[in-house]
Amino acid sequence: MTTARVAAGSAEADEFGRLTSAGIEKFREKIGLDWPYNRWTTWNEEATRDGIRHYAFGFGDDNPLYIDPEHGARSRWGAIIAPPGFLEGAGLTPRIQRRPEDAGRGKGALAGVHMFWAGDHTRYFNPVREGDRLWVRRFYVDITEKESRFGGTSAVSVRRRVYWNDRGELIAIWDADFVHTEREKAAKRNTERIATPQHVYTEDELLEVDEHYAREAIRGVEPRYVEDIEVGSAFLPRFRGPLVTGDVIAWLQGNGRSEIYPYRLGYQNRQRMGGFYSRNEDGAWDSAMRVHWDDGYAQSVGARRAYDYGMLRNAWMMQVVTDWMGDDAILVAVDDRITGFNVLGDLTRLTGSVTEIDDSGEWPEVVCAVQCTNQLDETTARGTLRVRLPSRERGLPGFPAAPADHGLLPGMAEPIEGPWAR
Repeated sequence: MTTARVAAGSAEADEFGRLTSAGIEKFREKIGLDWPYNRWTTWNEEATRDGIRHYAFGFGDDNPLYIDPEHGARSRWGAIIAPPGFLEGAGLTPRIQRRPEDAGRGKGALAGVHMFWAGDHTRYFNPVREGDRLWVRRFYVDITEKESRFGGTSAVSVRRRVYWNDRGELIAIWDADFVHTEREKAAKRNTERIATPQHVYTEDELLEVDEHYAREAIRGVEPRYVEDIEVGSAFLPRFRGPLVTGDVIAWLQGNGRSEIYPYRLGYQNRQRMGGFYSRNEDGAWDSAMRVHWDDGYAQSVGARRAYDYGMLRNAWMMQVVTDWMGDDAILVAVDDRITGFNVLGDLTRLTGSVTEIDDSGEWPEVVCAVQCTNQLDETTARGTLRVRLPSRERGLPGFPAAPADHGLLPGMAEPIEGPWAR
């Protein structure tokens, strides 16, 4: 997604919206350069009771471990904890030492080239508890050129976020993959897909979905012991949808987006990141985020209709596992890939199973595979999640030990006044 407007007829204008080798090399200058979260760009500076509940409800999760203070107090955690995906919209960045030579590094690279969230690689080292003040460092670690099903030649960048709390405890290292494509080429390649008519659901089909919703269960306080797990055992299938605009609004209420501000704040945002905005069919300024509710704009980047957020499907896949594992278990790793659009009107079916019990480390880890499939039988996302379950013999599991380098790149400046300073 873009960061600056360019003057017509300039060299920058000629490159605007184009995916070029020069642009990719310019983008590579951003690797290791902090991209701070501040109060404009973060949704939750602190893990408040309300913020955690709003996030959980935003993707349809009513696990009492996240929303019931009394339940949380009785759990091994001693308080409400946040769903694992809560971090995506959380945390401020502390003061970072700046070098004069970093000014303007990578500025304007791949301006006007569309970005799709394409996957996640997350490792967890501590829970987020109610009341935790959260900190984050965010920076790119890689970009490579490749072929993409989204729009021919593309680039894939990897953005790392490192999270910790006021106690200096590392919470997670989260790498997110982004696919960069030219909008026009992506739309042309997907002309036939854009013309595919949307399925209209019958009453019987909606009744089947409701019956699945009624059967969903949360393990909760009843321990699920690792000794009882069999490789190949399947999770009960779940449905999410059919997706409507209200589902996207609910997600934004919980997870937030810094690019969506109204009126004076919207004007101020355009001054900071003007290239992210363009005029809509009414001639008004609107953000590129409107691909999630504006069918016409979504079709301009190759989707059939407006589509969901990749992080929403990430949250659904994690919910399948967190509901199954129970309060005493720990989700320690998530690797997922977004493989297609989930557009308004689509019905997602989540299926999965236990694929392995890995005994090679300090604690056995149950490996779970989950995938999202739509009503056209297309897989739109898949994930591999690793869980530490309680043991009848050994008791409660702990999180993996945090790495000493906290996931920073070699040579990166340390925050001023310690790792949790403002």
